[in-house]
Amino acid sequence: MTDTTPSYLDSAMRRTDLAWTDWEAIEAFLKDELICRIAVHDMPYPYVTAQSFTFAGDAFLIHSSRFGKLAAAIRANPLVTIEIDRPIALLKAPKGQNTSLEYYSVIARCVVVLRDSTDEVRAHQYQALDKFRPEKDYSPIEDGAANQIVAYRCEIREMTAKKRILADGQYSPPGQPKAPYLRYPFQAGATLSGLAPEAFDPHRFGREGR
Repeated sequence: MTDTTPSYLDSAMRRTDLAWTDWEAIEAFLKDELICRIAVHDMPYPYVTAQSFTFAGDAFLIHSSRFGKLAAAIRANPLVTIEIDRPIALLKAPKGQNTSLEYYSVIARCVVVLRDSTDEVRAHQYQALDKFRPEKDYSPIEDGAANQIVAYRCEIREMTAKKRILADGQYSPPGQPKAPYLRYPFQAGATLSGLAPEAFDPHRFGREGR
């Protein structure tokens, strides 16, 4: 780990060979991904939902309807787990047990600071929009829109990161023979970096209609 690695990143895991500790790469991954899965306490089963998110260094910024199940669950218990992953390639070898994937994966355990006043929600959303609309070509968020949602600042308490990439020598568990994998890459997934430059054109709407 480098001096820039946050204290919340925990590299301890059973498969030490899969631990992902390159913080610059992890941070770039989190800034590029679009969807996370957030798990909250519920009875009798945990409740998991997919949400868009913005990674803010020490927290994930998420929002939802203030009248839905997610909001009710977080108000009852602010401890949540967030997961983000990206499959890279399908791996196949002669033995059935050597069917696998290349992937990146991050899990964060967080405490939610809930914000639901109009001004708090608006400020939260402007910060979150910096990821999706850095060109800042939009008109101000209206009170009516802000009053329909609740904002969650999911402050990170612990994070673990895993990756399995053959180019990094991660073929097989330690002590086992190197499997003769064939690699079948997936098409590029949905990421910010995969968008065309015109997606961030600050002049697309002109001045009319603002």
